[in-house]
Amino acid sequence: MIMKKWTMLILCLFLVACGEEVEPEPEMTENGRVAEQYLEEQQYPIVSFEGEHTSTLTLDELKEDRARNTWGLQSVSPDEYVGKIIYYENFTVKDHPISKQSPADLTGVSVMVVDGKVIGGTSFPVTDGSGLGNGYSLSGETLEDIHPDIQEWQEAWDEKYSE
Repeated sequence: MIMKKWTMLILCLFLVACGEEVEPEPEMTENGRVAEQYLEEQQYPIVSFEGEHTSTLTLDELKEDRARNTWGLQSVSPDEYVGKIIYYENFTVKDHPISKQSPADLTGVSVMVVDGKVIGGTSFPVTDGSGLGNGYSLSGETLEDIHPDIQEWQEAWDEKYSE
């Protein structure tokens, strides 16, 4: 009888330990609502809110390829945002110009918000993770669309932000 109780207890503990943890849904902040409204105005139906992360833009960060690729997709200069906190509000949307590149017809977007205003963002087709490249602007443009002479733009960027 005692052995049966111990066996049941161990079995229950094992099942609890092996249970799948469910992550809580990310909570949308005021900046998230600003980004949500922007996406609705652009007529991109929101499938889900994926969360928020923040970063304070620094000149050192602008020396990195990732920052160059992100800011190259924006219609604003990063200079006026150095030292400011940028809120990246992440969503999955439908009916975006690049959605057809996704097997699920979905696009991941990261909307950049500073001081309660959308300043830009990036977009990527939702794939199985095998997608490569620099992504697209929030409206679906490539770096080459925005900067037709990409080499000239990269040289100017490097001259301005490299050591």
